[in-house]
Amino acid sequence: MAHFTVDTHLFRELGELLVGRDSTALVELIKNSYDADATVVTVKGENLANPLRGRIRITDDGVGMNASMFEQGFLRIASRVKEQGDRRSSLYKRRYTGAKGIGRLAAHKLAKRMTVVSIPDRNAIRDDLTPISASINWNKIEACETLEQAGATDAVAVEAVEADNGVGTDILLTELRRKWTPSERTRVIREINAFQPPQILVDVPQDIPSNKLLFATPRVRDVRGKTRDPGFEVHLLGDFDVGEEYWHVVASAADWILEIESSPDDAAVRYLITPTRTCT
Repeated sequence: MAHFTVDTHLFRELGELLVGRDSTALVELIKNSYDADATVVTVKGENLANPLRGRIRITDDGVGMNASMFEQGFLRIASRVKEQGDRRSSLYKRRYTGAKGIGRLAAHKLAKRMTVVSIPDRNAIRDDLTPISASINWNKIEACETLEQAGATDAVAVEAVEADNGVGTDILLTELRRKWTPSERTRVIREINAFQPPQILVDVPQDIPSNKLLFATPRVRDVRGKTRDPGFEVHLLGDFDVGEEYWHVVASAADWILEIESSPDDAAVRYLITPTRTCT
């Protein structure tokens, strides 16, 4: 009986189509940390100008994964995990930022090898709390003609491990596919700012506006959890560290602050344009 098969070049073709730049691929992995209810994600680059020696590590303090979650959510092509229920995270009920399996395509686009260590959080995962270590060798996968053939090799391995205290996921990408140029590293900052606003716009320092603002803190995320969402921070280290953040300089030089407040429960939309101390 005839049946469909999937060529291993699927990862490469979809990666080029859906991900595009390396900076976009990296931000997709950061979004996975957000969807996993992480409050802090650290991205460290080493030897990014030398692909053979280059390493990218993404570490978060999210809810983690057990073996079943990794296999269903990461190893299953076009997984429906994020389409189930109300499409919100388990702990803080954040609205998911991804749903098309871009994470695995991003990992493939960035590097030839990937290792994952994940420790589940008992507050969000009720069944299996066994930490896992997983590895993927994309070269071995693509050496096979179909995904069925790759499944019979050791290209993908998942095993239970002992872990110290703490929860979250650590992803290490090695054997990078290309070197990162300075402009590509800078683009990571821009794409992160497109994913979430700079902190200085969320919490405007009191010494910048000349008058009282329309609201104390803007709502920047759609969350509905009973547990208060403590927020989400991205720390860039190593070769991704671009030095001192420039947003405070921009805010200090600004003349005006524009605020817009709108609610689905109120037909009115309120605006407030406030001069800064620099303007006055």
